[in-house]
Parts: sequence; C-alpha cells; structure tokens
Amino acid sequence: MLSYRKLLVSTYSHLYNLWYILLEFLPFIVRYPLYKIMFAKLGRDVHIDFKTYFRFPKKISIGSHVSINRGCQFYTGFHAKNATITIHDHVAIGPDVVFFAAGHDYGDINLPDSGAPITVHSYVWIGGRSTILQGITIGEGAVIGAGSVVTKDVLPYTIVAGVPAKFIKKRELNDSV
Repeated sequence: MLSYRKLLVSTYSHLYNLWYILLEFLPFIVRYPLYKIMFAKLGRDVHIDFKTYFRFPKKISIGSHVSINRGCQFYTGFHAKNATITIHDHVAIGPDVVFFAAGHDYGDINLPDSGAPITVHSYVWIGGRSTILQGITIGEGAVIGAGSVVTKDVLPYTIVAGVPAKFIKKRELNDSV
C-alpha cells in the first residue's frame, strides 16, 4: 500500500510535470510573470529557453541579465534545506547544463537525502552539457568548458574543463570598451 508521503510526492510530481507541459506552449512574455511567482528571486532581462526544468523553483534565485539555454535542468531538494541554487547577474548557461544541489548520502545504506547550495557568481559562462554538483561555488568571471563535470569550487576568472573539471588557465579579459 502506498504511504501518505509517497502518494503526496507522486501527486506533486504528476501535477508539476503537467505544469511544465503547459509552460512549453506559452510565449516567454507570458512565462516570465509565472516564473517571477515560481522562483525565490528572478531579475530583469532574463532569458529562459524552452525545455528547461526547475525542481522546487522556490529554492532557486536568478539575477538580472541571465541567459539559460534550451534543455537545462535545475535540481534543488525538498528535504535537504540548504539544497539551493543561486545564479548571480550576467551569467550565460549553455544548452543541457544540469545543476544538482540535492542528492543522496552514499555513506549511509539507506541513502538519505543530502544537499548543499550551488552558487554561480556574476559574469560566468557555463558551456553546454556541463554538470554542476552540490556544494559548488563558481567564482566571478569563470568559464566552464562544455561537457565538464564540476566537482570542486572554481576560482574567479579561471577557465576549467574536463571530467572532473580541472584548471586550464586564468581568464584574460580584453580592454575593449
């Protein structure tokens, strides 16, 4: 027999998936006010492409001038209180990037929920198909190469890439106006 908790989670998941199907049919001008209600914070001039999924969006904060490309996935946790995702201003996120702020404690045979915040500081570019794991902070101005798996914090103004992501070089900026 289904427990009350499993029934509640199952019903929530079903309704939430129906909601996302509906969002796919709406133009961004209609989706934006809905996202404004859904998220903990949503800044100005934010582009969220189609087929982007947000699990527990009230635990997600997105700054201004952020671009989230098609197919990205943001997983926060319901039971892990600190499993949040914060995206600061002027961030570009490539297609199919996945953020896992929640997971399971593999050190316990019962695999209880675990989670830690993910923070992406301003002026960051995350290349397509990258994965950002729980507890990660990506410093201001950093670049994450496409297809990377970020398992450790990324220092400001550095470029990292690979599986797991490793330091490639410092990011040098042009002096253009």
